[in-house]
Amino acid sequence: MPKLAAALILFWLTPVIAADSLPCIQNPDRVKACPNLLYRVAQLPQMSTPAVICICATDFAHLLQTPADEAEKVQQNMSRRQMEVIHGEKLQAVLDILQRSVN
Repeated sequence: MPKLAAALILFWLTPVIAADSLPCIQNPDRVKACPNLLYRVAQLPQMSTPAVICICATDFAHLLQTPADEAEKVQQNMSRRQMEVIHGEKLQAVLDILQRSVN
């Protein structure tokens, strides 16, 4: 019976341990913990199979908002280009995942 209990505890803790060690897609300048982590199963570009990914939704939220004026639109475009340099082609996939979670 103790072996079964130990096996069940290990089985239940494995996803938690895996999630803790998973590197999140986020702004590399972030110094504090992300307040809104999102875990999803997805297949990003350059991944051979779908896997659990971690996204700091807070770091990408401003890219999903509709700009109120021309100045905000320019700022959003500059921010998006900076994120494209950092995250490459997976940025659009991340934004698509976040858009689905908002709707």
